[in-house]
Amino acid sequence: MAEDMTSTVRPVRLYSVFWRWHFLGALIVIPFVLWQSTTGTLYLWSEWWMDVHYPELRFVAESPSVVSPSEQLAAAVSFLGGGQGVGGSPEQVHERHRHHQLMSLDPAALPVQQIVLSDDPHRSTEVIMQGADGLPYPIFVDPRSGQVLGGLTAAQWLPGLSRALHAGWPLGNPGNWLLELGNCWAIVMIVSGLYLWWPRGRSFWQALQPRGDAGLRVLLRDLHAIVAVIFSSVLLFFLISALPWTAFWGGQVLSRVQYVLHQESPAGFSTGGATAVQMVGAGASIDAVAQTARDRGVTGAITIQLSPWQGAPLFVTNRVSSLQEDRIITADPATGNIGGDFRNSDLPIIPRLVAVGVHVHQGDFGPLNLWLNTLLATSLIWLSATGLVSWWIRRPKGQLGIPPARDVRWSKGMLIPLGVMSLLLPIFGLSVIAIAAIGWTLKRPLRWKPA
Repeated sequence: MAEDMTSTVRPVRLYSVFWRWHFLGALIVIPFVLWQSTTGTLYLWSEWWMDVHYPELRFVAESPSVVSPSEQLAAAVSFLGGGQGVGGSPEQVHERHRHHQLMSLDPAALPVQQIVLSDDPHRSTEVIMQGADGLPYPIFVDPRSGQVLGGLTAAQWLPGLSRALHAGWPLGNPGNWLLELGNCWAIVMIVSGLYLWWPRGRSFWQALQPRGDAGLRVLLRDLHAIVAVIFSSVLLFFLISALPWTAFWGGQVLSRVQYVLHQESPAGFSTGGATAVQMVGAGASIDAVAQTARDRGVTGAITIQLSPWQGAPLFVTNRVSSLQEDRIITADPATGNIGGDFRNSDLPIIPRLVAVGVHVHQGDFGPLNLWLNTLLATSLIWLSATGLVSWWIRRPKGQLGIPPARDVRWSKGMLIPLGVMSLLLPIFGLSVIAIAAIGWTLKRPLRWKPA
């Protein structure tokens, strides 16, 4: 009889443990989810938004003549310097002067993030500069005439602004670390949520149906759980595939793992950021590598970047909807000689998988990819909203309502996965230690009482 009671109490206590950690995770995750869902959706549709609102900058008339990329770059730099014969509205002229005053630099010293050359004859060329605030802003050039069409401020350039916000700007690395922390705890939320939802005394089909006759609290909980279960596998994919983009895990942990396992990409990587004078100085090589890329069958819009450090190569990539058409070409900025030409199949398995995650996140696989990503972001907002409302309904009056700590001895089956995850995701591991230390110090459930 005692054994039966123990076996009954243990699952109840274990459920309470998962419920407590699910709640604590929500305190960390909900701000992250709302931020990432909003900024991510803005980024997904930012190119469409720019087309609709700035067609005079994004589109050009088709013409048989084309000027070289280096001439287009020189025109953009001249535009920033207020060169003679260069167009621009009074607002754009004011923005140019503002950037110069902020940086106290000659326009030739401004960083160039990248040059984007489209294969669509009706598209303009984008020369993406980087301001003192770290945000990118574009100068648009007609590739047929070399005439500058105009420029936008960093606040107007939604693709750059939304991507920067999604990565933690303006807090820099600390902002990115916080987003990584939220990402890790979102994984915990999914795993713990699946355990809490797992059918007990009901079939799977019944557990996937909301109970509308059991009151608002139960209905909201069911709608919250069912949406989470339906999207759980996709959410896990997005969360895990986003980790390589983070400053700490991606920049410090994954890079070392790739080095040890000999999984480094032979193509390398470029952040861009060479000064305008460096880019203009490499003009002949930029022209050569752009032509070589097209001659070798590189499709889609190609992006040309040059990092500011000594020995950095010209780095050419394309954005396409097919992994088979992915290309990375590197070249000597002094001579234009090709250093490497890589397809996705030439990369080791880890960078190849990272590339897949990048494409899916950016919605590169066509309209269906865009709409599915948008639906996923909407589901995350729904989960946050229903979770908050459910908490507000169930919490004790005047208290925060954190589920109480239970005296449960954790089995190896629970401790080992938690330990492995803490080691693989150090920022998450540190947060677990911090939470455990706070709980041990207080030795009682955390409660909040209004003044």
